[in-house]
Amino acid sequence: MRLPDFLIIGSMKSGTTGLFFDLCDHPKVYLPDNKEPHALCDDNVLTAAGQQSYAALYEGATDDQLVGDASTGYSKLPERPGVVERATAVLPDNFRAIYIIREPISRIISQHYHEFSRGMVGPDINAVVREHSRYVDFSRYAWQLRPWVEAIGRDRIHVVLFERYKSDRDATVAKACEFLGLDPAEMPAIDQQEVFNAGDGKPVPGKVWNAIRGNKLYQNLVRPLVSSRARHHLRKYFMRKAPPRPAPPTAETVAWLEEQLAADREELTTQWGLEAWPAKQAAANSQ
Repeated sequence: MRLPDFLIIGSMKSGTTGLFFDLCDHPKVYLPDNKEPHALCDDNVLTAAGQQSYAALYEGATDDQLVGDASTGYSKLPERPGVVERATAVLPDNFRAIYIIREPISRIISQHYHEFSRGMVGPDINAVVREHSRYVDFSRYAWQLRPWVEAIGRDRIHVVLFERYKSDRDATVAKACEFLGLDPAEMPAIDQQEVFNAGDGKPVPGKVWNAIRGNKLYQNLVRPLVSSRARHHLRKYFMRKAPPRPAPPTAETVAWLEEQLAADREELTTQWGLEAWPAKQAAANSQ
């Protein structure tokens, strides 16, 4: 019974899908058809039946492949508690974690657009981020990392900057491979033009796609025969177009968000040796 040798724990709207598919291309990596199983978000994984269901995702892996799970819910405290405890209880003793993070204001704007497109929140980001604490919580990267560090140690965690991944994809993926003990030279060339989950115009689920996804013929015949990468690109033809992007946050809201995140940014810089994102980048996201 195989359970993940590594996790991509998030963060949401920070390039996890791209990194998932890039690592999928390494011949010594096996990632499940379902990118985000979120098995570690539920106590069911602590049962024998739950672990068997989790392990079933990796039945296609060969003995020489590492298997992984890329679920952004693994860095969504306080909404998804207990993930670290479940991971240490059921995963191999030496499992590793990759955490890809993004300039926080940009991530918050992207999360808002994602949720607005799905009818979860209204268009006024200035009101939404004050009403729903998850926008700040999911951007408190050092805080999200603390329980992982306490459980498995800093040497088994690899933090990736989204901006670095975007500007130098080959080098960033190579470092991720090395962290996992893989030879980057075995990676095929990365298609630099292939973009996943781009913001504006990204299709969102609607009645047509939900009907197809729930259809037994699709689940039993089409899904097993078409790769997750191909399905990811093809599904846009069956989804509705996303609404126009709402107005960005005001300068006042950006300043408020920066204040909320200031202590966490300092901890991220001092504890992880990561350079803070320049203030001008956050300012550029405001009106």
